[in-house]
Amino acid sequence: MRILLVDDDDSTRRLLDAMLTKMGHEVVHANDGQEAWKILQHDQINFVLSDWVMPRMDGVELCRRLRASNRTHYTYVVLFTGKDQDDDVVVAMEAGADDFLTKPVQAKELKVRIESGRRVLSLEQSLNTKNRELELVNEALKVSQQRILLDLQAAAAIQRDLLPQAPLDCFPVDLAWAFMPADELAGDMFNFYSLDDDHMGFYLADVSGHGVPAAMMSVHLSKTLSAEPRPDSLVRLSEQEKASDNAMGKNFLLGALNRRGRVLNRRSSPAYREPKDVAARLNSQFQTGDHSMFYFTMIYGVLNTRTGQGTLCQAGHPYPLICRRDGSVQRLGEGGLPIGLMLDASFEQVEFQLDRGDRLLIYSDGITEAMNPAKEHFGEDRLADCLTNYRSCSLQQTVDQVKFKLAEWHCSAEADFNLTDDASMLAIERSA
Repeated sequence: MRILLVDDDDSTRRLLDAMLTKMGHEVVHANDGQEAWKILQHDQINFVLSDWVMPRMDGVELCRRLRASNRTHYTYVVLFTGKDQDDDVVVAMEAGADDFLTKPVQAKELKVRIESGRRVLSLEQSLNTKNRELELVNEALKVSQQRILLDLQAAAAIQRDLLPQAPLDCFPVDLAWAFMPADELAGDMFNFYSLDDDHMGFYLADVSGHGVPAAMMSVHLSKTLSAEPRPDSLVRLSEQEKASDNAMGKNFLLGALNRRGRVLNRRSSPAYREPKDVAARLNSQFQTGDHSMFYFTMIYGVLNTRTGQGTLCQAGHPYPLICRRDGSVQRLGEGGLPIGLMLDASFEQVEFQLDRGDRLLIYSDGITEAMNPAKEHFGEDRLADCLTNYRSCSLQQTVDQVKFKLAEWHCSAEADFNLTDDASMLAIERSA
């Protein structure tokens, strides 16, 4: 170990140099504290043996400068002194001295003090090494976290692209919606689409939990519930099912001829599935098990935009609300079981009438279960009041007002608006 020996007495330095060299150390000499300070400015020496009383700069002042400097490594300082007053020792300790040796110095005592200092310096070096390793790990974690954040932001953008981008101009309805994820990604998903010239399908699903796993399930649902004419479509009838329905229709027509040769009226079979059938097929595909513990609630419905007649299935989801043109609010649905919990679950559907000017609202429980600082839920009644109070506003303005009231309820400052659960809503108004 390299040791800086600081003493203004030549004979003392030679004696101590001989002891230290015999112990296997490399010795660097300085006549006083000022010379020692200059050496320490450019030489990385970790151990100093210094006399206390010296001209120009004494050992205590050398300690003070060392401790006040921004050195990258620790320097262990042992002071030689002939003083034995407690007050002087306190002053030296406050200045930053680590240990003391009383003159004349004994070789055995010197060796013990050096070994003690070596252990401290070894521990300090070990800690520095570990700190550098931790810094490297932290830097790697920051890079990894930044990459994950960018990936989440990209995934969130993809998820938002799956949400409606524009209303259905082909139908005499107005549409408005809101999407408020609790995290970057959400377990809520909703959409609407044309099923034929008169009918539109719509849904809102809420996957249990939130974050990445729930978002992946919601994205999968959006593909599964797509209205594209694919052989595996859940919302449209397959060609085989259509052919079967047509055959049944022909048989019905042949059997319905009366004696005068007139055919009884019969409604043509639609090319899409009933909401309860869609829910049942989803339930058979998405079952919780050892590898999947996800289930979801959902509203799936079909609306005849020409007549206003609609049908929807409520699978464990919050009750849809119809705000009539006069401002009254009607609750729809029968409750039902969530999808994915029970393989043999049965699903029912309810019919409703949406007259011109009436509004249908479906929403996730993140709306009604949002809490204020007093831990009170926003609730269905408060949501219904919003629909009534802002009935004269446009549909989009009404949805925006619900968002505002929800933020006002949840927190006092809009900047702190951070829901604990995903919240979304989809509103449909039959144009007046």
